[in-house]
Amino acid sequence: MKCGATRLLGAVVLLVLLAVAGGCSGPSAKIGKVSSPTERELRADWRNYHAFCLSRGYANSRQGSAILFQTKGDLAIQKGGEWQEVKSDSAASGCAAFLTHPSPVMELRGKNDDLFGYVIYDFMDGLSVTAIDEKTLRLFYHERPKGGGP
Repeated sequence: MKCGATRLLGAVVLLVLLAVAGGCSGPSAKIGKVSSPTERELRADWRNYHAFCLSRGYANSRQGSAILFQTKGDLAIQKGGEWQEVKSDSAASGCAAFLTHPSPVMELRGKNDDLFGYVIYDFMDGLSVTAIDEKTLRLFYHERPKGGGP
């Protein structure tokens, strides 16, 4: 039993190292830090994007743990989980506004270096992206456990 757990732990460590070595991006897709636009500018101009809030919060909070600003047009970002469309100024300003470890603004680029959007998230969580095709990215958000144990 102990040997199986050691092998499983080794496999998990190997997968994490491969993800980090790959720059948290998949084939022909990139995630990168940008200084412009700023978080303040994105939140103010949320109507110029398809904006989504990851509705999972911390403990009893429903403030969200990430916000995505997808460019408008024919480029698409597939996302799983509990992402909900931002439909108000208060949702745009409040979503992921109280993160303990906020990331810088991160841009998402596809196969032809096309800009798909921006994301702000809890930097302690994991974020990766892969290109499905030239017009579609798949965003993966991996939340770390948040809270105490038993």
